[in-house]
Amino acid sequence: MAFLLHPVTDVAVIVLIVLSVALLVIESALVLSDFERRIVEDLGTFITWVFAVELTARFWVAKKKSRFFRRYWPDIIAVMPLFRPLRFLRVLRLLRLFRLGLLLSRRMGSLRGMIRMNIYEVWVLAVITLILVIGSATMAYFFESSSNAGFSTFRESFWWALHSLIASEPVGPTPETLGGRILLVGVMLSGMTMFAVFTGVVSATMINRLSGRQEVSELDLDELEGHILVCGWNAGVPALVAELGGDPHHRGTPIVLVNEAAHAQEINHPSVRPDLIYHVRGDHTKLQTLMRANAQTAGKAVVMSDTIRDVASGDRDARTVLSALTLERMNPKIMCTVELMDPSNETHLRMAGVEAIVMRNELGGRFLATALRHPQLIQVVMELLTIEVGETIYRVPGPQKATSYREVAADLKARDDVLVIGVQSAGGATKVNPPNATVVQPEDHLVVIGPRDKAARA
Repeated sequence: MAFLLHPVTDVAVIVLIVLSVALLVIESALVLSDFERRIVEDLGTFITWVFAVELTARFWVAKKKSRFFRRYWPDIIAVMPLFRPLRFLRVLRLLRLFRLGLLLSRRMGSLRGMIRMNIYEVWVLAVITLILVIGSATMAYFFESSSNAGFSTFRESFWWALHSLIASEPVGPTPETLGGRILLVGVMLSGMTMFAVFTGVVSATMINRLSGRQEVSELDLDELEGHILVCGWNAGVPALVAELGGDPHHRGTPIVLVNEAAHAQEINHPSVRPDLIYHVRGDHTKLQTLMRANAQTAGKAVVMSDTIRDVASGDRDARTVLSALTLERMNPKIMCTVELMDPSNETHLRMAGVEAIVMRNELGGRFLATALRHPQLIQVVMELLTIEVGETIYRVPGPQKATSYREVAADLKARDDVLVIGVQSAGGATKVNPPNATVVQPEDHLVVIGPRDKAARA
């Protein structure tokens, strides 16, 4: 399943779709020798077999088979020419362009944000237009080539179909046969329809962007496993999501935002993949809402101090604690991080097994105090807390045998050019800058500062 969703797989599919359509154009538009035509046909058949195997794998892992057919029916039709009696339907390969548009829409989020349009809808219109033009040109050539000099070649038929579709009126030679005239009426009606649909799509796309429409995603919510839940919303959520998107350990992991916002919040950041961001609207303290977010199969969760509801800080903490307790009850294996306002609520979370608790007010106060004492150090601290630039802080396993802190620190600095700043015992206690004689055990972990590329491999 993970292989089918990997970005490399998407890139391979994009390349194969482009190659498949190119082979179809070469086969239809160029005059080839028997040897060249056989090579083109064999390559097209091989690519179709690859798509057939890929679709079989996706069908095998699909939790709901009916949803698989709704999602991939154009691709299923496109592999039909694989059977010898249906070879004449090779033009159906063009249906793969719909999937190409979907993949490009997911992989070109930054471009879509720049042009303020939804690439997928526009691409669908472009593919339909291409199919109409090629289909009309083929039929015009079939009906008119024997009796009408204006349609003597496929190229002339193609330009007639393209110009007539765009203009929604006859452009160029006039069809003389009954079939050609009926085709002309169809081309004109198609041209007017496509113009109306294009206008509607542009208008709807702009409205959807303003209303926070959810992006097209590869998986539905009930198919997610090992995803990250972000419960609640405040000004820190965009930075959280951006950090997770840039972290190699979490890159490619779907993130589900669970909050009561009326519309999905748009997070514009180069490291954030819009197709991996989901939005579940509802109260994150309610069991039904968390079930819709598929919390029972989530790998990690962050419960934020929610600011959508205008309530007192004590009530806000109560909602945070309730949400965290519900998550731990639903999914005991989930790794939960909670943001609190009042330290007195920490005990309840520790008893429930919450792994990490961040005191928002204390953290902000300590940052401000550090800035007051040493203004120049704030930039250093901010750099250590991000994986996007410069050096960062992370953990590495302890030595293979019991070794003094001095030796471990010197060895890691010489070998990996990282700075050891603390030791975390197997029991979870952490000591920053311990004495040189401290013995580091194999089951301990070392807290280090090092380049972000090394943090990605830790």
